[in-house]
Amino acid sequence: MCAVKAWTSSPRGFMHAGMQYALHLICSAILLVLASFMGGARPAQAQTAAVSAYAGEQCVTFRREGDTAFRLVNDCAEPLSVAVCADSVGSGNCARDIGWQTLTVAARAELPGSYAPLQSLNILACRAPAVIVMKPGGVGSCDPTGTANLPLLLASSLKNAASIITSADYPNGVKAEGTTRFEMVVAADGRPQNCMVTVSSGKEALDKATCNAFMKRARFTPAKGPNGFASAGRYRGNVTWKEQ
Repeated sequence: MCAVKAWTSSPRGFMHAGMQYALHLICSAILLVLASFMGGARPAQAQTAAVSAYAGEQCVTFRREGDTAFRLVNDCAEPLSVAVCADSVGSGNCARDIGWQTLTVAARAELPGSYAPLQSLNILACRAPAVIVMKPGGVGSCDPTGTANLPLLLASSLKNAASIITSADYPNGVKAEGTTRFEMVVAADGRPQNCMVTVSSGKEALDKATCNAFMKRARFTPAKGPNGFASAGRYRGNVTWKEQ
């Protein structure tokens, strides 16, 4: 869980970041204490327990907006996937998954909205191509594939399930059985873009044959985005191979 600490007053504004990493998951709470503002952007100070290639909190800075508010900025030269939750001291809303906003922020761009002094902000950020994935309890992780937030397609979205795997797909010279589980990214036109084995059959040749067949023949009814138009999605499936 991301720790949320109470703000304290200070004669000068500053930004402090506390990051906690476990099992390659990134979860940090950036705490802003702004009793007064000093000009210019100020970087977050990071204290990390481990190194993550996709950690992006150090990119988030703030810029004052008049004398009563400030805005957050992606100060790095690459896009960020960001989750933000503003929490009143002691409310615990962010830990209860209330108020989190997830968005993609372009390089050198401001995040939408502004914040008031003496407001605690929880900020999780991942560098592109990774995306932030929120889990219960205000915990976030970086998905390096950038696909975790794509909608999951139903099994019925696969149009030609019966004709994808044939006996001719069984690898020559292989004597083995097993089930290959896989995940695919499906483009808005219904064609697969890639295939990743998530649970091996125990035989690499069978795993490769699974992905090769689906990449070549599978066609899907694509997902729909918030605007009602076709969008990219994810498909999870499995193939059980029997020795020929």
